[in-house]
Amino acid sequence: MWVKPEEVLLTTALWVTERANPYFLLQRRKGYGGGGLTGLLVGTLDTVLDNKTPPYRILHKTQESEVSYSVSVANNKTDITRDWEWIEQNLMQTLGAFEDEDQATEFVRCKIESMIANKTENVVEDEETKSFKSATRKFMKLFNMPPEEKLVNHYSCSYWKGKVPRQGWMYLSVNHMCFYSFLLGKEAKVIVRWTDIMKLERGNNMILPESIRVSTRDCEYVFSMFMQIGETYRLMEQLANMAMRQLMLEGGFEEDKTILDRTKKKTPKKMSMIKRDLDARARSDAYRLAFSLPVEEKLDGDTDCVMLTPYNKQYVWGRLYISQNYVCFASRVRGLVTMIIPLRDVNTVEKSEPFPPGPVQSTAIVVTTKSKMNVMFSQLGQRDLIVEKISDCLSRQPGHTPPGRLVSMVSVTETGEEVQFQPALVSLFCRRGSDELTAKETIKEHLWDVYFTEYGRGMVMYRTHKTNELMLKGLPEKYRGEMWMLFSGALNELNTNPGYYANLVAQSSGKYTMATEEIERDLHRSLPEHPAFQSDLGIGALRRVLTAYAWRNPTIGYCQAMNIVTSVLLLYTSEEEAFWLLVALCERMLPDYYNTRVVGALIDQGVFEELIKEYLPDLHVKLETLGLLSMISLAWFLTIFLSVMPFNCAVNILDCFFYDGAKVIFQVALTILETNREGLMQCKDDAEAMPILSVYLENVSNRDTTMPTLKHTSLMSSNITAKLPSVDVSDLIEESYRKFGTLSNQHIENLRLKFRLRVVQNIEDHTMKNILRSVSEVSVIKGRELEDLYMLFKEEYLTSCYWRTSQQPTDTPDKYDSSRPYYELYKVDFDQFKTMFLSLSPWARGQRAGTMALRAFRYIDTNDDNMVNFKEFVDLLGRMCKGDYTHRLRLLYELHQPPCLRDTDTDEDEVQSPTKSDATESACEATDFFDEEMSTPTTENLDDIELPSVPSYPELGEDEDLNLIDKLIATPPQDIPGEASQAGHGVPVTSPLQSHSVVSSLTDSDPPSPIERAVPAGASRQGMEGEVKSEESQPVPIAGSGGISGSQQVSQSPMGVFHVRRNLIRERSGSKEEFRNIPRLSQTQFIQMWKTLYDMFRGDPKEQELYHGIATVGTLLLEIGEVGKKFYLQKEELASSLTDSMKTPDSDVSLADELSLAKGGEENNDDVADGRTDSIGKRLENIGIQSDGKIENLSGKDPESLVSDLMSIVSENSQKDVGPILGSQRTTSVSSTKVDADWSISFEQFLASMLTEPALVQFFESTVDLQEAVNRTRHRRLLMRQASAPFSPVQK
Repeated sequence: MWVKPEEVLLTTALWVTERANPYFLLQRRKGYGGGGLTGLLVGTLDTVLDNKTPPYRILHKTQESEVSYSVSVANNKTDITRDWEWIEQNLMQTLGAFEDEDQATEFVRCKIESMIANKTENVVEDEETKSFKSATRKFMKLFNMPPEEKLVNHYSCSYWKGKVPRQGWMYLSVNHMCFYSFLLGKEAKVIVRWTDIMKLERGNNMILPESIRVSTRDCEYVFSMFMQIGETYRLMEQLANMAMRQLMLEGGFEEDKTILDRTKKKTPKKMSMIKRDLDARARSDAYRLAFSLPVEEKLDGDTDCVMLTPYNKQYVWGRLYISQNYVCFASRVRGLVTMIIPLRDVNTVEKSEPFPPGPVQSTAIVVTTKSKMNVMFSQLGQRDLIVEKISDCLSRQPGHTPPGRLVSMVSVTETGEEVQFQPALVSLFCRRGSDELTAKETIKEHLWDVYFTEYGRGMVMYRTHKTNELMLKGLPEKYRGEMWMLFSGALNELNTNPGYYANLVAQSSGKYTMATEEIERDLHRSLPEHPAFQSDLGIGALRRVLTAYAWRNPTIGYCQAMNIVTSVLLLYTSEEEAFWLLVALCERMLPDYYNTRVVGALIDQGVFEELIKEYLPDLHVKLETLGLLSMISLAWFLTIFLSVMPFNCAVNILDCFFYDGAKVIFQVALTILETNREGLMQCKDDAEAMPILSVYLENVSNRDTTMPTLKHTSLMSSNITAKLPSVDVSDLIEESYRKFGTLSNQHIENLRLKFRLRVVQNIEDHTMKNILRSVSEVSVIKGRELEDLYMLFKEEYLTSCYWRTSQQPTDTPDKYDSSRPYYELYKVDFDQFKTMFLSLSPWARGQRAGTMALRAFRYIDTNDDNMVNFKEFVDLLGRMCKGDYTHRLRLLYELHQPPCLRDTDTDEDEVQSPTKSDATESACEATDFFDEEMSTPTTENLDDIELPSVPSYPELGEDEDLNLIDKLIATPPQDIPGEASQAGHGVPVTSPLQSHSVVSSLTDSDPPSPIERAVPAGASRQGMEGEVKSEESQPVPIAGSGGISGSQQVSQSPMGVFHVRRNLIRERSGSKEEFRNIPRLSQTQFIQMWKTLYDMFRGDPKEQELYHGIATVGTLLLEIGEVGKKFYLQKEELASSLTDSMKTPDSDVSLADELSLAKGGEENNDDVADGRTDSIGKRLENIGIQSDGKIENLSGKDPESLVSDLMSIVSENSQKDVGPILGSQRTTSVSSTKVDADWSISFEQFLASMLTEPALVQFFESTVDLQEAVNRTRHRRLLMRQASAPFSPVQK
């Protein structure tokens, strides 16, 4: 890249000259290639300091001048060489004509500056700086990340590897935490998935000041010496918790495309877009939490201002918040005044110019609501922009909606039946007149009426400390439902979604799901002591609300505690309002509480333990010893105390809960424990402690209630509650605010972030144990090997989710079915399967490995949904790596039959992915994970970055193995490989081949599914091992059997061989019944299987022996197929002449009879057979098989051409035998390029033939250890793909 010429005084400091001429120098920075101590130091400094100096430059320097000028710089040698060649071709001749060096220098400077000035580029405005783009490219190159992985930010820090700190850079991306250090020629690399982190904590001590400790299942990482540890830790915590949510919801990170418009003026340009997105999410979360707004609301901006409070004629300093649907204000003094203005209730917003003008009223705006209420905000820094923003949001609001609560009263189901919604049930079952109210209840109503008059009523209301005082005294039952809707924010969702509940009721009516079954079972257990739920009106309303919510949110569906909470909500609110209160409760106020795993409740249990440890440390130790915390917290939190104290007392806690949020639950729980501290400290076990708390809670009373006091049904027959004096619930709540009122919802949220990691990972560990237990019962893979395989399978599944490399099916009916097996939880499509198969399977070798992966995927995809689960994957690998010899060959045999090998498959399209259903999008190629040259979405290539080099080491080990896998996957599919690689480390050379024109005419019935044809892998294992030993001890494994001497070659006497093979098969497998349903193999399928075998043996230490073995067996099977063809054709002719009465149910003929008939046919044609023997021998010699049985080197031959030669030999010389058997009725094609549709072999013949070669027996008998391959695949990103030198993986 040409740069404006600048003076350089020292040309040799830290630089090495690679090329020179009289006017220019091409230099390389030390540490980028080459060696030496200086290079190591320079490379170390550049890495630690994140130096952006390009490693190559061109200087203009004349012989007599001491000053040089930089004219070009580049990040790689290719670019700098291009500029150097341009200089030599275009400038050198001109410069030679100058007599004065100063004139030459001036010419060079003018020429370069003119080139820069005339260079036209389409400059696109990008908010991300060049520095961050450079860091992103370096991150992708260092850690081999795909373009889908988004870097959020990077920070300088030290990683403590052992007792030595390694200074480097921490890279935080959406899905990974990475670290890279390069010091004195040695590097340290760490890659940790956020989903693997068990614990994240910030430390500060004398040894490690300002450190961050990251713990996973396998190891622990410590980082220190941060420049911005606060920002770094908050970002790490946010990314880790986002990953935990994705882990539970199986989703991925979706970037907010509107973030630039909403935060353009609030964030510095040096920040990445993803970092802005995450910061905006954090601010929006805090905004929604503070004002109880819907979950989809996003904060657009905020600014300081002053609000006029008309109730006391004062101005209050605070902050104004603006989003798409709300304008909110919060005072600087906590709790002084808060206001929420929904834009749906706003008529106008306009500038205010008070007269006479004052300093406080300057730059003011007035917001006028539809209820004729004026709210003034003044001292706004950007008044015009704020007015424009609010006006724009107002224009997007829907049509006119009257203020207040919009409640649907009727729903029409799909069958036309009308459903009448119920009002608040207390108005129907516990109706009281004004003369029946207690004096205190009357006073409460009066105080609230005065409050509404002074501060406003509805959503646009001044919420002050006076509101808090009234809430502590308790809500009057007359206003309870209204205030619950208002303070919880459910009123907003009710008004913005008119008719939503009625539509849900209509859609879910009459539908049967697992949730509806559970709901029906619990309906009569919901507050059964109350008369409202002893009638059909209450039960019907409860059924509709719970069913509608389960229909709305199938991820939660129904949880048992929901019926108790909903029944209380229905007492004080209408049916539709109760539904929206339930939505606010489950999705905002107590998130994840009521899903199938009660994750939220478990998280808050950890939060509660932390708060006890902080506020009641001595009691925490005692409760931990008793094991009481887990028992009490779930019961208290899931039902918000409704199940442990009389509901007419618990509703007062609900009042404060809807007003102040989740912190109320923790305040009350801490107060209960502190009140009973003395009794709990004296307990010896939980059996003594639980009654203490139960008695206390049942004795809580409410002196001001108008509802009858009803005991829980479980304690109606007990007199235990009379032993202690009652405690008024109002006193309990006031005491909780007095002692623990300093708790804030934001502090609770921070603690939830901390404990979400531990809870989710514990759930994942429990799930893993269940999956491994269910799979290990039927798998030959056990123990640690199975666990590592599960972790890899799960990682590939999550990768497909959060990188969106494939779209997982989300509309399947069993997605939320809790009764399905555990191993059905994670499924992968073909691309993820292909990645793992090519990395782990011992059969995935050569250029046709992708084709083998496709056939294996079809084999285990028994339900044709283009997805395979963990059990199916393990079963396949178990049979390939640890299965019995017979079952491995059967698997290989069936992989080359339908449905694995289809008639429509060709060599060109076999490696393509299976056809996906409409609900499943096409996925990215699995080669993205292994690409040697990784591309990016932009035109910039990662190769333009050259990194400091690492000294090369003689032993590469795992690097070479991984590179081989990567090249194998990334190489385009070829039909047949050429020369074999040496010992698995070479790159195969392929040659184009002519493809066969194949025609399949199988007449057999469809083969059974893999589940039906699966055979237990451990069958006859002991017998097989014994046979292999006897085979390895002799040159020919059939010596002394069946009348064939050990010196005879199998290719010369195939008939005698199969008499022996039949006995061997029966001895090993018990009987022929096992193979009866396996279809015969056609010639087309045989050709494909032999191509697979040639590729399968590539790189094996006994490659030559294996090639010799399959050449011999291939010749034998081709002859057997020809003989069998004559027999079966003759059998068809004989069968057609028989009458139906002569037919028997079982027409199968044993292999011995088959071969006897065929052999008899040959004996009747001795002259023909003898004349053909010499011809076969000569043709076999031509392809490398000598007449004495020796086989030459076949590793360089193409499998297809070799198979074609063998077919040609057998086909041409067997044609003469067909005539005597069938006369002129049938002939065989002489052309070797056509496939004989009548040719076929059975699995028993294939198995028996393979047993004749000890090398093949040993190959398919050997057990493969998967653990090393799994670990290498999981940690493949720790291997460097840098051209200068290979990097060694970091030992964790």
